[in-house]
Amino acid sequence: MKSYVLFGAGANAANAVRIIGKDKVAFIVDNDKSKMGTDISEIPVYYFPEKEKDCASYQIVITTSEKFYYEISMQLEECGIHSYISLNYIQMQKTKEKIQNRFNCIEVYEHAIEWIKNHSIDGHAIMCTSERRKEYPEVTGYYIPTLLRWGYRVLALNYAEWLLQVQKKDGSWYDMDDRAPYIFDTAQILKGLIAARELYKNTDTIDDAIQRGIDWILSCMTAEGQLVTPDKECWGNDESMCSELIHLYCLSPLIEAGKLYHKEEYSEKAQLILNYYKENYLDKILNFSLLSHFYSYVIEALVDLGEEDLARSAMKQMETYQKKSGAISAYYNVDWTCSTGMFQMAVIWYKLGDFEHGEKTFQYACRLQNETGGWYGSYLSEDNEKEMNNYFPLEEISWANKYFLDALYYRNCLSFQLEADCFIETIAKEDERYCIIRERVSKAGSSAKILDVGCGKGRYIKNLLEEVPDCTYFGVDISTRVMDVLKGYSVECREGTLTHIPYEDKTFAVTYTCEALEHAVDFESAIREMVRVTQSGGYIIVIDKNDENYGMLEIGEWEHWSNENRLKELMEQYCRTVEVRHGLQYDEVKESDLFTAWIGKVK
Repeated sequence: MKSYVLFGAGANAANAVRIIGKDKVAFIVDNDKSKMGTDISEIPVYYFPEKEKDCASYQIVITTSEKFYYEISMQLEECGIHSYISLNYIQMQKTKEKIQNRFNCIEVYEHAIEWIKNHSIDGHAIMCTSERRKEYPEVTGYYIPTLLRWGYRVLALNYAEWLLQVQKKDGSWYDMDDRAPYIFDTAQILKGLIAARELYKNTDTIDDAIQRGIDWILSCMTAEGQLVTPDKECWGNDESMCSELIHLYCLSPLIEAGKLYHKEEYSEKAQLILNYYKENYLDKILNFSLLSHFYSYVIEALVDLGEEDLARSAMKQMETYQKKSGAISAYYNVDWTCSTGMFQMAVIWYKLGDFEHGEKTFQYACRLQNETGGWYGSYLSEDNEKEMNNYFPLEEISWANKYFLDALYYRNCLSFQLEADCFIETIAKEDERYCIIRERVSKAGSSAKILDVGCGKGRYIKNLLEEVPDCTYFGVDISTRVMDVLKGYSVECREGTLTHIPYEDKTFAVTYTCEALEHAVDFESAIREMVRVTQSGGYIIVIDKNDENYGMLEIGEWEHWSNENRLKELMEQYCRTVEVRHGLQYDEVKESDLFTAWIGKVK
């Protein structure tokens, strides 16, 4: 149905036809009589005075340049035509529609988190699968670093406490059925406990558990460096599915513990084990030799152990198995896919700086999410319906959600590293966004500690150092490359995110974040973390775009803007008062409601 008339037969009219659609434009009018009888994209142009009466039946889109918009709108009003809009308005609505109808990445995250909560047994351990509802020690262990990254500290602590309770006297941990000890399971639990140390004021108990666990693993090592697990029943007998090569994924906690406890022998033995598997399994390493899930363990371990060249060679081979859709086969010789294997492959590509391949596979795997928020272990390929998939085909596996969260985290890390050069280094001291921060910081008192989360290149901090020099400043950002700009300034910088701020409770008088919450994915975790590191009576400040202005700018799939009331209500859970300020002047732009400030006084 043709419902629009364009007013203005210039270059903007052609853009309007493209945006609105040729089939929806009845005709075009102009005040220039010489254009009568011409056409734009086969749509006829008329002289407005001669077509005035017909225009009243349509929605008028003013397609002149901005400087003539007011003049044309007054002309239409004088003619009794009140239904008109600008081309900019059309563009904004189209963008808004595109945002609202896009693949909802945020919902994927929210549903995944909800699945984890629903499948945590009594809040102390993750279950194996949706059908095998038993505590799974191994997966519970390597979930802990993931939960901490996304701000779920209480759940992470509960997991750690349970794991400390079920450790055996010899330092090992057993399989899900409590039948036998496993090197692999013990190592994944150690990863979790090392990460969980930050949650403890007194680390004596957890340190003892970690060192006993590592000593047990090393007691299973031969003189050549092979790790011989006491039992392999859980692995099955199919060497093409799983192999002891996955013991490479057990070495990072040995190295971390070596640094933590100043025990060089831990790191030295980890190197010996690495060399053994490189020398004896090189062909399996370089070729897609296992189920993608287990093969990914091997390659991610190589990345983490500094063997990037070897990992890149293996992933170069994996590129040949990636389909146009982004799907990666579960094995080298099948079409069906393994959900967690694809998320793990995405993690590896992101860690290696390959956004293109990682993103294709990550997006494909995200789209497989079930309505419950979980993922089956495997899915049939859209290319081969005759196959049978045999890796938990009808069970949602808990480790798929863990690797989804890891892939999302490393995706964000790489994205910001790649965009580092685009970050702005300065902000005008008259910019109202900065003025709000300065106003609160100036009242914090001498020597007050101030934190900028998502500090980027420190454009707020650099101004504050000049104008409020008596305070002590700290910056946190996901990109260490971006923070390099702050070297030489009196600022302590640490790598972190809004959902995982690497500071102790109640450290800061003011914690603020500017244009970073929109990238945090999990607003509730972000606000909870900001409050955690802020002193009682101190302030948290969020300055960001509000969702009333969706459409003004293009935004990324994993970006979302704050709803004024929802964010205020969220902050009120943790703050005595929350003040909201609208329409902040920015970059010399006036009369825009794009930016809003939420200022909360912490309880």
